Amino acid sequence: MRVLWLPVLLMVLATVAVHEATERLSISRDPAVMGLLSQFDGTATTVFVALATLRTSVRSGAPGGNARLWRRSVRFQFAAAFALAAFVVATAAAHYTGLGSWAVALNATTIVAVLWALVGPLEPA
Repeated sequence: MRVLWLPVLLMVLATVAVHEATERLSISRDPAVMGLLSQFDGTATTVFVALATLRTSVRSGAPGGNARLWRRSVRFQFAAAFALAAFVVATAAAHYTGLGSWAVALNATTIVAVLWALVGPLEPA
């Protein structure tokens, strides 16, 4: 967790900011939209849990190869955790419209987490 304290803090603050911006939008009260968000989040969770557990072959003699693999795996796990939280909130928001703005906010930050996991910081080979 020590490695992720800054990304977690940034994502929580971004989620709160997006929640405040989307709280009064009609899209956050639409059960059909929340159902679609829930399907997106369920798919994203499945994909990123699979990617987080995928083992890439790294030559043992490659300097820093294992560290890069570990950092990439942590980014995928981070994205999977945000996608799972967004899935739970979006599924609940399909039934309880008061949670809609939180679902939209978590989906926005999930997209950022997914992009961070896929692209991530550029590291030397």
